[in-house]
Amino acid sequence: MDSDETLESVVADSRKKLIVALMRMLPSAEAEEVAQEAFLKLHQSEKVLAPEHVRPYLFKIARNLALSRLRHQKVVVQSNSKLFIQYQLSGDVMSSEELLSNARDKTILLEAINAMPPICRQVFVYRKIHEKSHTEISQLMGISINTVQNHLSNGMKLCRQYILTIQLAHIDSMPSTKKVS
Repeated sequence: MDSDETLESVVADSRKKLIVALMRMLPSAEAEEVAQEAFLKLHQSEKVLAPEHVRPYLFKIARNLALSRLRHQKVVVQSNSKLFIQYQLSGDVMSSEELLSNARDKTILLEAINAMPPICRQVFVYRKIHEKSHTEISQLMGISINTVQNHLSNGMKLCRQYILTIQLAHIDSMPSTKKVS
């Protein structure tokens, strides 16, 4: 039996059990997505495994993917609550237009942060939301200070690009003010 046949049989035999296992950690739809992603990663893996090790490896891939999703969700929730608290503490009385504009700006910023690659996003959140120093981030994540600085620089660049893209899309969607004679 070749490796493709082994993979196909593992996928066929493990699909239901894998999704059930993932549903202990994630909602049903996400469990199915993670299972599909795990199958893809298993297929793309260049590891040569004995047939009896393929299924445990698949479950390990799926577990790691699920944990990554859960960590990402935790960062998003923490970021949202921190921004909400800062907003509440600002205490400024604003008009309805200002409130709507600020809410839109915060939504765009959160979308920009969530669009970042995972490690870049985590560094960005530690620095900009949790106000950790470069040294603290380096120690927390086990990366060099230079890497922290690179991720922050990249994160700022990605935020600017995302916001600029949104602004340009908004301008493009505005009705034209030119009069046709």
